[in-house]
Amino acid sequence: MAVTAPIITPLPPAPLPTDAEVLFDAKAGVRLTAEEVMVVELNASFGWVATQVNAAEGYASSAASNAAIATSAANSAMAIAGAIGSDLALPSYVGNARRPLAVQLNELGVGWSSHIKALYIEPLKVQSIAGATALDLSLSSVFSLTLTAAASISLTNIPTLSAAESLVILVRITQGATAYGFTWPAGIVWLAAGGVAPSAPNAGKRIEFILTIEGSTVYGRKGASN
Repeated sequence: MAVTAPIITPLPPAPLPTDAEVLFDAKAGVRLTAEEVMVVELNASFGWVATQVNAAEGYASSAASNAAIATSAANSAMAIAGAIGSDLALPSYVGNARRPLAVQLNELGVGWSSHIKALYIEPLKVQSIAGATALDLSLSSVFSLTLTAAASISLTNIPTLSAAESLVILVRITQGATAYGFTWPAGIVWLAAGGVAPSAPNAGKRIEFILTIEGSTVYGRKGASN
């Protein structure tokens, strides 16, 4: 809502010592009258400012109260969720980050599993690349890249993995009629003769590469090609 501040009327010109007596008296009379009016306007302005300050303090207090209510509601929701989980005999969340909840082998309850027996469909990120390109692992771990010029890649949003966890990434590199250079991120441990990064495919060819992140180490290997 728009707020209109009170207007203070500018004072008329003040009398000057160099003014003729008649002009000086005329200016002084007008000036004194205007100053009396200004006193009223200033008082109104100060009152308006005080009102706005009080309103702002009221808004701040209301916001703080609403935040406290929201926090209380969130805590209540968490408590309810915990109670429901307890009633359903769900296992503890502690120490089970990213593990799926699965039916136990005896089919008498549920527990945290280290394996998933299901069809998992991974998003396929298809793109043409040139120059430096970031592969965002929060979006997918399967990438199909076509080179349109010399290019390099980096891996971003790599999840934090424990020594007992791994993440597999598939990168397919495709060349068009012209073969371009391709550079892998530094630090990959290549499972190849001499540990040397494999070359990009020839013109009109494609190769799939598999990267495996184990803890903080990234292993790479060359896969199928045609």
